Amino acid sequence: MLELYHWEPNGSYLKPLIAVHEKGLEVRCIYVDVPAFEHFSPDFPLAPSLQTSLQLEGEGPILIHDGVQITESHFMLQYLDDAFPQRPLRPANPVDRWRILAWARFINEVFMPAVSTLGCRRYLRPLLRARGITELPETVWQLPLKLRSEVWAAAVYGSYPESLVQDSCRKIRMAVKRIEQTLRDSQWLVGTSCSLADIDAFAIANCLPSLVPEIVNASDSPRTLEWIERMRARPAVRDALAMSRTGRPEEAFVPGPEHARWG
Repeated sequence: MLELYHWEPNGSYLKPLIAVHEKGLEVRCIYVDVPAFEHFSPDFPLAPSLQTSLQLEGEGPILIHDGVQITESHFMLQYLDDAFPQRPLRPANPVDRWRILAWARFINEVFMPAVSTLGCRRYLRPLLRARGITELPETVWQLPLKLRSEVWAAAVYGSYPESLVQDSCRKIRMAVKRIEQTLRDSQWLVGTSCSLADIDAFAIANCLPSLVPEIVNASDSPRTLEWIERMRARPAVRDALAMSRTGRPEEAFVPGPEHARWG
C-alpha cells in the first residue's frame, strides 16, 4: 500500500505527485497544512521516525510503502521507479542514469535552496502573518536539526540577509543557464523523453516565471519557458497541479534544504 503525505504541489511536494500520476499508481494522499505546523502537532497521524526528524530536505513529502517511511524527494523518485518499474522514468543506459544523478545533485543542492529562499521571503512570510503567526512555536525550536528551526525563524521574523537573497538570484541564473544550454539539442534534460531529471527540475522551476520574471522570460530564457509549458501540458503534471487547494501552487513555499557550500 502506498501513502503520500504532501502539501501544495510545488517544490519537493510536487515531485512524487507527478511521479505517481506518470506511473498510474494507486496512492492514498494525505494533505498536510505545513504552514500551520500541522506536522508538528501531537495529533499528527504519522508517528515520528529517524527519517522524518532528520530530513535534510527540511519540510518535504513523506512516502509510506508497506509501512516503511521514505523521505527526500529525489530519492523518493528513484524509489518509486525501482519499486514500480512499469512506465519507467529513467533511460536504460547507465550514462543517462548517471546524468540524472548529476542533475539531481545540482538541483537539490544548488537550485532548490535558492528558489526556496526567494519563495519563502516573498510568499511564506506574508502567509504566516496573515494567519497571525508572529512567533515561532516551541515545537519548532526543539527540532533535532537546528537548521530547520533557523529557516522557519527566518520566515516568521523576515530575517533574510541581502547577501543570501543576491546569492539565491545568482544560483537561479546559473540553473536557468544550464537548462537553456541542455535544451539546445533536446526537448528533455536527459535522453529522448521526459525523465526523473525533468520532474526533479520542473518541480522547482515551475514557479520561476512569476517568482523571478527578470530571469525567466521569453527574451532571456525561451527554451526554459517552452520546456516549462511542455511539462505543464503533460496529463500527469496537470493532474498533480490540480491537487492544489489554494489554486496558486506556484506561491506555496516552506523552508527547504540548506544552501550548499559549492555552486
